[in-house]
Amino acid sequence: MTHVLTLTPEEAIALVRPRPTLPSFVTDLACDNDTVSLTADLRRLVHAPMPVKLAARAVPTMHGSARIVSVADNVAVLAVDADAAGLPATKLLPLASGTVAKMARKKGLPEGTVEVRKDATIALNMQALLADRFSSVTGLTFSGGKVVVTGTPA
Repeated sequence: MTHVLTLTPEEAIALVRPRPTLPSFVTDLACDNDTVSLTADLRRLVHAPMPVKLAARAVPTMHGSARIVSVADNVAVLAVDADAAGLPATKLLPLASGTVAKMARKKGLPEGTVEVRKDATIALNMQALLADRFSSVTGLTFSGGKVVVTGTPA
């Protein structure tokens, strides 16, 4: 039997984030065609490292997207593309990795649930994120403004 869970992008982000709201720097968030897109006002990054704050003065807006590359063995891999004054995602993503890991710890998630990789991909252990609802996750799509997860119910 397959179980389907449909979430808004905000609800999906809340699976990792300790607070149920979007970060204040996210000014636009949408998902469709297996891609999540966002716009961020980097000047709103209050607790960012000093190099990021300095960069935000020069490049206040960042556009980013994450596209589903694969879902296998309960892990979804997303390829990240970002644009902030021509800096590639491979340069931008490492700046966020510590913050992402800290959020996951605060949320009480197991180590490695969210892995920011050097090749501008993010690996999400979907079963760990949704352990209360799924014993295994077999699919993930972004469609019609929703995040749709399929798998075996817990």
